[in-house]
Amino acid sequence: MQYTHEHLAIQKTMRRFIDEEINPHVDEWEAAEAFPAHQVFKRMGALGLLGLNKPEAYGGGGLDYSYAMALAEAVGHVNCGGVPMAIGVQTDMCTPALARFGSDALKREFLAPAIAGETVGCIGVSEPGAGSDVAGLKSHARKDGDDYLISGQKMWITNSLQADWMCMLVNT
Repeated sequence: MQYTHEHLAIQKTMRRFIDEEINPHVDEWEAAEAFPAHQVFKRMGALGLLGLNKPEAYGGGGLDYSYAMALAEAVGHVNCGGVPMAIGVQTDMCTPALARFGSDALKREFLAPAIAGETVGCIGVSEPGAGSDVAGLKSHARKDGDDYLISGQKMWITNSLQADWMCMLVNT
């Protein structure tokens, strides 16, 4: 793909952030088996890196997906696997469905803070006996007044230990 100057500027910003804010701490975070997601995401949000292809109305960049891919390439410069995965969950797993299908109220409550780096999101898909085979999901939700009651089990939820909210896939 031919990147524009804007794509390259995003990559440069992310690589500088990685060199200054992430890689110097990777060994410490790996030893602790955790990283400060809220702090890292808050700084990334301030740089506009968590919602490049999300709607401008909720703090995103309103750019096409090629910018998110340019960012993902730059994230590959992190000296471990866990932090890039956590970033990818925030930018490309838990927020896309919310951006596309969420009500305005849900976008204000969950999407805007995630883009700003004020909250950490996670995604609940995998289940015992089904793994990530979405056709085999057993978890379900049923309407109860204005709410939904969810029954089922989820596992292998990246970011869950620090998450403020979850995008969960269930049958209705």
